[in-house]
Amino acid sequence: MNYNALHKTTRGRVICTCCLAVLITTVSCDKVIDLKLPDAEKLYVIEAVLSDVGCRVNLSQTLNLSDSNHYDIVSGADITITEDGRTPVKLSQVNGGYYRAGVSGRPGRSYTLRIDVNGSVFSTTSVVPQKVTADSFYITERLFFGKTRRVATVEFNDPPGLGNVYRFIQYVNTKKDNNIFITNDHLIDGRKTVYEMLVFEDEKDPLKTGDRLSVELLTITPFMYNYWYSLDQGALGQSQAASPANPVNPFGRGAVGYFSTHTVSSRSAILR
Repeated sequence: MNYNALHKTTRGRVICTCCLAVLITTVSCDKVIDLKLPDAEKLYVIEAVLSDVGCRVNLSQTLNLSDSNHYDIVSGADITITEDGRTPVKLSQVNGGYYRAGVSGRPGRSYTLRIDVNGSVFSTTSVVPQKVTADSFYITERLFFGKTRRVATVEFNDPPGLGNVYRFIQYVNTKKDNNIFITNDHLIDGRKTVYEMLVFEDEKDPLKTGDRLSVELLTITPFMYNYWYSLDQGALGQSQAASPANPVNPFGRGAVGYFSTHTVSSRSAILR
C-alpha cells in the first residue's frame, strides 16, 4: 500500500471537509444586526438674523439618527428683539418655525434676542457693526488646473482700524451658493480691497453666459466670523480638524445656532 498516497488523500479530504464546515458556519451566521443607539439630548437650533434690511428667526430641533431626514420645526415660541433702551419688539410666527418682525438693526446699536420656548429661555446680545458697501462687482476669469473659470469679484474699502470682518454670499440665478466666504482686515486694514469668491472643487454647473450672478457683502461681528470659521473648519471636517465638531455657540446649554447682527450691501450682474 502506498502510505504516502493515502496520507495525501486523507489530508486532502480533511482540508475539504474543514473548508465546507467553515463555509456553512459563515453562511449560517450571516444576519442583520440591529444596533440600538441611544438617543442624544435634543437641542434647539436657533438661526437668528437682525440686519439693516430686516429681522428673522428660524427655530427647530436637532434630529436623532433614527429620525426621518427633515427639519423638526418648533412652533409657539415667544421671541423678542430689544434695542438697548427701547421697548421689546415681539416677532410673529408666519409659518411653522419661522418668525418675523418689521424692524431693522441700526449700526452701532446693541440688540438682545430672547427666546422663551417650552419652559426654556435663551438670550444673547450683539451689536450691529458699521456698514461697509460694495463699491463694484464684476466677473474675473481665472485659470485652474487647465480650465478657465469665471469668479465673482467684489471691490470695497475697509475702514481704518482693525476689527472689521466680512462674509460674502453668492447667488446664481437666485440659487444660493452654500460655500462659506469670510475674511477679516488683518492684512487689508484701511485699504481698497479686491475679494474673489474662489471655488476650488469641481463645478457641476459652471457659470455661463446669460446667468444672473448676485453677491451680498455682509459686515458681520467678530463672533459671527468665529462662528462661520469654526463651522467651515470643524463641522465640515476640513483642514487639520481631527473630527467634526459644533461651531461656537452663544446660547449655552440646550441650544445651538447663532444671532447674527450685520449690514448688507448687494450687487448683481449678468454674465456676458
